[in-house]
Amino acid sequence: MIGERLRAARGRSRKTLRDVAQACGCSAQAVKKWEDDTAMPSSSKLITICRILNVSVEWLFDGPLDFRSTGRAPQGVHAKYWVREAIEELKEQGIL
Repeated sequence: MIGERLRAARGRSRKTLRDVAQACGCSAQAVKKWEDDTAMPSSSKLITICRILNVSVEWLFDGPLDFRSTGRAPQGVHAKYWVREAIEELKEQGIL
């Protein structure tokens, strides 16, 4: 599913759930369901998501992000920290 990557791309783009929802013509709750992998966006919404977050469909469906670095962080750190760390790792590996 695409939830983890969608959340990372949204964080990198500094877009809120509401920003993505408005662009897609849906509710923020719908976007949250996509990020939680409890629902999938339609194909037209998927294209919009990729456009506004500046990612490819292939990248969204490429599988889970590698969060190996999360073992270095203390418990209870906000999720934004994890997304930033994951994005930095992907940049270091030349994936982003």
